[in-house]
Amino acid sequence: MTRRDLYLARAAASAVFFGNGFGIGTWAAQLPRFKASLSLSDGELSLGLLAFSLGAVALMPVIGWAVAFLGSRTTTIAASFAFAAALLLPGLAPSLSLFVAASLVAGACNGTMDVAMNTNATVVERAWGSAIMSSFHAFFSLGGLAAAGVSGFLIAHDVGLVPTLAISCLGMGLLFLVAALWTLEETDRTTEGHGFAWPRGPVILVAVLAMFCFIVEGAIIDWSAIYLQTVAGASLETAVSGFAAFSLAMTACRFLGDPVVRRLGRVRTLQLGGLLAALGLALAMAVPAPLPSSIGFALVGVGLANAVPVLFSAAGQVKGIPPSMGVAMVATLGYGGLLLGPPLIGFGGEFLGLRAMLGLLILFALVIIILSQRALRRSTVQFS
Repeated sequence: MTRRDLYLARAAASAVFFGNGFGIGTWAAQLPRFKASLSLSDGELSLGLLAFSLGAVALMPVIGWAVAFLGSRTTTIAASFAFAAALLLPGLAPSLSLFVAASLVAGACNGTMDVAMNTNATVVERAWGSAIMSSFHAFFSLGGLAAAGVSGFLIAHDVGLVPTLAISCLGMGLLFLVAALWTLEETDRTTEGHGFAWPRGPVILVAVLAMFCFIVEGAIIDWSAIYLQTVAGASLETAVSGFAAFSLAMTACRFLGDPVVRRLGRVRTLQLGGLLAALGLALAMAVPAPLPSSIGFALVGVGLANAVPVLFSAAGQVKGIPPSMGVAMVATLGYGGLLLGPPLIGFGGEFLGLRAMLGLLILFALVIIILSQRALRRSTVQFS
């Protein structure tokens, strides 16, 4: 394989991550409109969020088999187009029950795409010969930022919910069509590293920290726009500014993350990140106005940007555990937090209020600070 082929494969994988982030960002930006169009309470909206999560989690064992049997290229391409199409369905739902069903289908397609594209990214990384996984996740964040901008623009120009989704889905489909031309296929198909092993032994604390990071990230993705509109008093078109600030900060810091980790070391990177996330959440909850809340969410993005890459890297270097198994263990609990955390925020918000539930996330950020040194002490490389 020539270097040009590798560059094209890396660009294709980056485009897929960007498209997936764009889809998730579109979903997040339209949540206030889903809520308004069907007159849903926070708890009812949470049923849709929970269905989205369960759709992804329920298919994960089948997805692992499909990736191993069909190959990551084929599965990634098929799942990408399916997600682009399924994202339109929640906007067409005329009732809560159909909204939940549509969210279930969209979540299943996203879960399939998530596993497939990360597997394919591993194939590209192995062929590249050095660690480049953080850059793929940076493009995911960039896609979320782009979606927030596009959605905000369309809402400001009175474009309806369904046309907004249709425009976004069409753009995703065209991007995936181009990316499919250069998506790399692995030369061997093996299930190693594709499973979701339950965390155990020295990986447990790393997995728990990943879970807390993903819970906070998922809460900001799914609830920041709702918080700005219903608590901070933002207009519908500016309610996406919190998610946009979060995505912009996370994107920039992920592109710059490798030098930061080398300079500070893993433990200090995690501790500083947890501190910034806690301060950002405290600001957003203490001053519930659009501008300070958006600044607070941006600080959360800065804090969490490099935490997850650090944890996945550490999981692959735990003594006595194969790298692929360590990463799979962390992914199991981590992505579980990303998928299941936001619905729990909504259900709790029915009783305690959304502001109080998001405020509880400060405790998770503090746990990251407290446990980071103990969790990473068995990794073989500290970059310090």
